[in-house]
Amino acid sequence: MDTVLWPIMWLISWILYGIHKALTLVGMHGGSGPAWIIAIIGLTVVVRMIVLPLYNKQIKASREMQILQPEIQKIQAKYKGKKDPVSQQRMSEELQALYRESGSSPFASCFPLLIQMPVLFALFRVLYAFKPISEGTYRASNLGPINADVAKEFLGSTVFGAPLSASMSDPSGGAVWTVRIVAAVLIAFLMVSMFYTTKQLTMKNMPESSMDPDNPAYKTQKYMMYGMPLIYLLTGTTFQIGVLVYWVAGNIWTIGQQTWFIRNNPTPGSAAYKARQERLRKKQLRKGLSPKEIEELEAAEAEKTGQREQPMGKNRAKKAGKKPAKGAMPANVEANADGEDNGVDEPGEARGKDGLTDAERARKRYERRQAERARARQKAAQRKKNQRKKK
Repeated sequence: MDTVLWPIMWLISWILYGIHKALTLVGMHGGSGPAWIIAIIGLTVVVRMIVLPLYNKQIKASREMQILQPEIQKIQAKYKGKKDPVSQQRMSEELQALYRESGSSPFASCFPLLIQMPVLFALFRVLYAFKPISEGTYRASNLGPINADVAKEFLGSTVFGAPLSASMSDPSGGAVWTVRIVAAVLIAFLMVSMFYTTKQLTMKNMPESSMDPDNPAYKTQKYMMYGMPLIYLLTGTTFQIGVLVYWVAGNIWTIGQQTWFIRNNPTPGSAAYKARQERLRKKQLRKGLSPKEIEELEAAEAEKTGQREQPMGKNRAKKAGKKPAKGAMPANVEANADGEDNGVDEPGEARGKDGLTDAERARKRYERRQAERARARQKAAQRKKNQRKKK
């Protein structure tokens, strides 16, 4: 594994060493001590700054998928119970067309995690290498700038008495119970912070139209909210205190970053979005704007972002104690793309002058493009046939 991760390990060792050197230049102790712990936290900040653009794409993709859930459910309901290959292929094509129209992808939210996993494993291997480097038994005499003297300084650094290189399963280098207690506290914090960040996204930043107990995506989010923290319980016992410090710093960063994002750029239709609209309305009232001017500003903002709150069907609006959106269709009369009643109680949608919803219009564009491609293939085949006849 070290051979594959070696370039990342080399880079991590230089970042750690560089941050530690910078801290000593501003007055911190240069040997064993808190400077190495802060260097690990500094490494977290560097990594998170690098993946920040990917994080923004992840949040945007996640939000688009939440907004699309009503449309996805309609397509899935249309082909419910149809297991034949043709129906499954058509459902897949309609879903792909919907993703293309919206510019979203169900896999975009995984990219930041995939980027960070090699860094996490490389950090694990770097911390593991400090002990053999200090003893002269490592495969090389040094790892980047980390030589035997630097490794001994690092190994002497502790978090509340627990060495950075020790772990709950291997507490060597420190008092056994001290290491295990510190590790247990860090793991508990990781579990709580993971639960909190997932709940933030699920409860505060999902539109009401997506928070249907029968919605598979909503179910998945709830399972993740309770299941993801268990990963720390299963894997945290094997990771060194230094890796746990890296994780803790990363989760604190995520909480702050996510809180700012949800407050300032929430998903339309979510509880956070309504709270933001209320804050903006109060701010505009303080500026002396009239209610009509405020409505015009809100409409301009919605047009600028290209997003709107999904209207609710009469049945669901009744359950929520709200007035149905203008243009919403009564429950159980939504028609599918074939013009047949699918019998599913789904949120209504505003229809345009052509009498079509956005999803139906997108479906017609998709079918029109397919027909145009088929005609183009037929014309090309006919031209080739004519050319062969002339020869």
